[in-house]
Amino acid sequence: MKRIMIAIALLCPLATWAQDIKPFDAKLGLWESNATTTMSGMPAMPAMPALTPDQLAKIPPAQRAQVEAMMKNGPGAPRTSTTKFCLAKDSLNKAFYNSDKNCTTKLVSSTPSMQQIHLECNGPTKGTGDVTMERVDAEHMKGSAVIKSTGDDRTGGAGQSVSINVTFSNKWTAADCGDVKPLGAMNEK
Repeated sequence: MKRIMIAIALLCPLATWAQDIKPFDAKLGLWESNATTTMSGMPAMPAMPALTPDQLAKIPPAQRAQVEAMMKNGPGAPRTSTTKFCLAKDSLNKAFYNSDKNCTTKLVSSTPSMQQIHLECNGPTKGTGDVTMERVDAEHMKGSAVIKSTGDDRTGGAGQSVSINVTFSNKWTAADCGDVKPLGAMNEK
């Protein structure tokens, strides 16, 4: 009987923890995310060759803006990107941070107003990180991610420690996701 009571006493905190995972409260459908990424500790990149106005004119407008920003700001400067993602009903119970296929996500905690997610990446780039997503209202979210990487074998930066900081704001744009596939936890552990 003592062993049963001890086992119950040891398992109670785990049962309480499991009950703390609540679905995130956000509108279902298509979302747009604006993210700003800064990196520190990057190895120096070779200078990008200057492009002539004729060469720039041949690049599609969205890509041209990115190239011009890179030429103007240099390596290590904040980068801004916009992406779209789809939230389906089952996405709200999972870690729906869109991570690389070489990364796994683990939902650490979730309430209707906040999610905390842990990432572990084991591809060419290895590292760990944490993501916090906050609900502003049903149609707006904001958050941040801090990722520590130990380098990228593809760029010769193996063993180089890099810190990646991301801040983002997301807004709901439509109920229909069109051809954008729902976020899920395909990499979730």
